[in-house]
Amino acid sequence: MGYTMSNGYKPAPLDLSHVRLTPAQLTLVDRLAENGHNVWARDRVQQGWTYSTTQDIKNKRNPRLVPYNLLDEGTKATNRESLCQAVRTLLGYGYNIEPPDQETPSQGAPSGGPRAPRPRLFRAERGSAVRSGKWYFEFEAVTPGEMRVGWARPGLRPDTELGADDMAFVFNGHRAQRWHVGGESFGRPWQAGDVVGCLIDLGECHMSFTLNGEVLIGDGGSEVAFRDFDVGDGFVPVCSLGLGQEGHLNLGQDVGTLRYFGICGLQEGYEPFAINMKRPIALWFSHSLPQFVPVPPEHPQLEVRGWGG
Repeated sequence: MGYTMSNGYKPAPLDLSHVRLTPAQLTLVDRLAENGHNVWARDRVQQGWTYSTTQDIKNKRNPRLVPYNLLDEGTKATNRESLCQAVRTLLGYGYNIEPPDQETPSQGAPSGGPRAPRPRLFRAERGSAVRSGKWYFEFEAVTPGEMRVGWARPGLRPDTELGADDMAFVFNGHRAQRWHVGGESFGRPWQAGDVVGCLIDLGECHMSFTLNGEVLIGDGGSEVAFRDFDVGDGFVPVCSLGLGQEGHLNLGQDVGTLRYFGICGLQEGYEPFAINMKRPIALWFSHSLPQFVPVPPEHPQLEVRGWGG
C-alpha cells in the first residue's frame, strides 16, 4: 500500500523510527500529560461540568474530573502516547530537549522532594597529572558562596559530589571544611575576593591550603590538611562551583599572576602547577553531563561494528 489518495495526496510523516526518548524526556512527557489534563479539567469546570462516576454529557458530568494521579491507566497511556509523538517529532527535526539546570535532582534527595542544582566541576586534563614533586596553584573566590577547590585523581567521576568519595581532596571555604570521603571542620571561612593556595607534596604525600597567604590549620593544630595518600595515577587541580557562584582558577602558567606564591610556595620549594606548560591547560568541565556505558553486542537498537584500516 502506498497510502496514496485518489486525489494524489500521499501522507509522508517524518520517520521517527530511530528516535528514542531519554528518561529525562519521558519525565517531561509525564509532566506535559499531567498539565494537559489539568488544562482540560479547568476548562470543563469553567463550563459547568462536575464529577460523576459515569459519563453524562446532557447534565455535564464526567468521571475524568479527578486529579491526574487518579485517572485510569488507559486514559493516562493515551495522553502520554500523543505527547510522546510530539516530543519525538521535535527531536526528529533536530531540536534538543534537556531539563533546565535548576530541575536537576540533587543527589540523595527524596523522591518528590525539593530539587537542587548540581555543582559545576572543573579539573585539568588527565594528561597533565603530576606524580612527583611539589606543586602549587591558586583559586580566587570571586563570590562568597558554595565552592570547593583542591586536588583530585584523574579518574574523578562527574556525577559524584566533590570530596564525597576517595577521588578528591578539597577545601570548602564557604563552610570551612575539608572534604575527602566526607567533610569535617577545617581552617576558616573565605570571603569574596579571598585567594586559596593549594599545595601538594608528592614526596612526603601531604596537602595543605592557604588563605590569602596564611596557612590554614585544622582543629588539631596541624597545618597538613591531608596526609599519607597513595600517589597512584597522580593528581590534577579541581574545583566545583554552585549555582550563581564564580571563582578564578590560576594554575600559574604566568608566575607573576600568582598573588601569594612568593609568600607560601616559592620558599618551600613548590612550583606553579603549569610552570613548564607552553599552551593553556585544557580543562575538563562537567555539569549534568550524560554518563556513557559500553554498548552491549546484542543491543536491540544499536549495532556495534569494527572498522579496519
